[in-house]
Amino acid sequence: MVGSKLYNVDLTDTKTKIVLGVAAAGTALALGGAIYYMSSGESSEEKSAETPTEETDAPKSVEKVEEEPELTALEQADKRKGAGNAFFKKSEFDDAIACYLEAIDLYPEANPVEKSHCYQNMAAASEKLGKYEEVVKYCSLALDLNQKYIKAIQRRATAYEKLNKYESSIKDWTAVCLIEGPEKSMKAGYMATSDRVLKAYGDEQAKKLMLSRKPRLPSHTVIKSALDNIHMRDFHSTATPESLDNTGDKLYIEILADLEKRDYDVVPSKLDKALKEEPVKFLNQLRCLRGIFSWVMADHKTAIQNFDAVIMDPKSYMRLKIQAHIHRGEVYQAKGDKLRALADYNTAVQTDEDHPDPYLHRAQCYLSIEDLANAIKDLEKCIELDDEFPAPWTQLVYGQYQMARTMTPSLLDQVFKNLGKMVERFAHVSDVFALYGQVLQDQRQFSAAEEKFLEAQRLEPGNVTYKAHVATLKMMAENNFDSALVLLNEAHEADPKCDFVLENLGMIYIQKQMYPEALECFKKALELVKTEAEAAHLSALYVGIQCQWEVCDEYNVKPVSMADLQDFSQMMTAPQG
Repeated sequence: MVGSKLYNVDLTDTKTKIVLGVAAAGTALALGGAIYYMSSGESSEEKSAETPTEETDAPKSVEKVEEEPELTALEQADKRKGAGNAFFKKSEFDDAIACYLEAIDLYPEANPVEKSHCYQNMAAASEKLGKYEEVVKYCSLALDLNQKYIKAIQRRATAYEKLNKYESSIKDWTAVCLIEGPEKSMKAGYMATSDRVLKAYGDEQAKKLMLSRKPRLPSHTVIKSALDNIHMRDFHSTATPESLDNTGDKLYIEILADLEKRDYDVVPSKLDKALKEEPVKFLNQLRCLRGIFSWVMADHKTAIQNFDAVIMDPKSYMRLKIQAHIHRGEVYQAKGDKLRALADYNTAVQTDEDHPDPYLHRAQCYLSIEDLANAIKDLEKCIELDDEFPAPWTQLVYGQYQMARTMTPSLLDQVFKNLGKMVERFAHVSDVFALYGQVLQDQRQFSAAEEKFLEAQRLEPGNVTYKAHVATLKMMAENNFDSALVLLNEAHEADPKCDFVLENLGMIYIQKQMYPEALECFKKALELVKTEAEAAHLSALYVGIQCQWEVCDEYNVKPVSMADLQDFSQMMTAPQG
């Protein structure tokens, strides 16, 4: 999403990044302060299937133990529980369940914890039998007697996941992590498992959302960013409306003027009207622009239809076919199909090896899969073909910075030298200063970063993401939530459709434990995303915060405080998208 990261890949190390409320693939999760970190240790699911080991060891004999009248009820119950453990070890799970049930009937009412252990053991046996509905039932009975019984919550969470009831699973994993605390949960593997379940939920919800949502025009910042990444000269015309006979062709000239003025709101309806007029001269230009606007409106089906029409039309000239391949590739990339995206970018390169745009967009795809070497190679080629185009320069320096952070730290000095040169060369381009600010922010040079974001804001006042970046700096450098909240609310009022501002505003509300306000922000942001990755991220964020809110109330636990967050600067860096 625009503003969250300029170049489709986060500046934050995906192995250590913390994002409030959501985990992307391979990242950490923080539910409003209750942090989930990736762990390389044994998964919690592997541990959950162990033989019951509560208070009583299994007897050496595996025969059923007859009740002895002289024993107390508690002693008789312990015997039956021990027999259940013995059957469990022999993998005779139905007999184990029967023994645990007998033990529950024998335990006095004054022993609810012992009863809860038996129910949990029944759940363990049912898990071995693959009866996950039974697992949920028995764990729930255990928790009715022993609310913070971690093993029961954990096992029920696993069962819910097996039943594809991801929201319920996430809630239980949230409870486990909040009750146990971040350090213990990380070591036990609970956080890694909760991260994976959140990702599964986010992916599932994203597919549903993108299929059902109605197209809507996003923030002007998003549209401008999309258009800044292409050479509009492929669409330019010296014709005037008066020199043309066809109404559709006349409208095309008007649309070019609207784009120049950034009057984006009128463009989709004019494109539709122009195409209905059966234009003669600019048919494929109109199709291509309609595809681009359909893409930014998240109408992927219409976008692909228009790009297909340009590619298949024998009258379409070469540079337009290249643009159609490039932007169809962007749609596939937005849908998560990076193989098809690369195929389109490759075709565009092969169609005209001297056109700079295919190299730029293919590089973006390589950056998104962390193939830095190929990304840098393509960006250098793009610059070779057009060294006055600022987009490949900014992305090249970004790719070099990623390489310095992850592989070759000695390159960092060169990155800063290149940033300085880039600022001198493109002193009129706001994105150049925004990238510089993000790098400085990532290096925790907050004062210098703020200067760069303010300069970007001066150059492009309408881009509210720069003000959002300043807000996060206030929070990171000064722990000043109130100032950050004021800045983000100002940004939201200026551009209500900027999803990046909405998401960061929601994060502030989480830290202030204003959960209803946070959820409302994430809900609005979900209506604006244009890619499945963004939708998955925000869906997981939404349900994660919703679950934390419910868990804190139900279990009487508190979220981890800001003082407990070791990497808050990374947490507040833009999410993956």
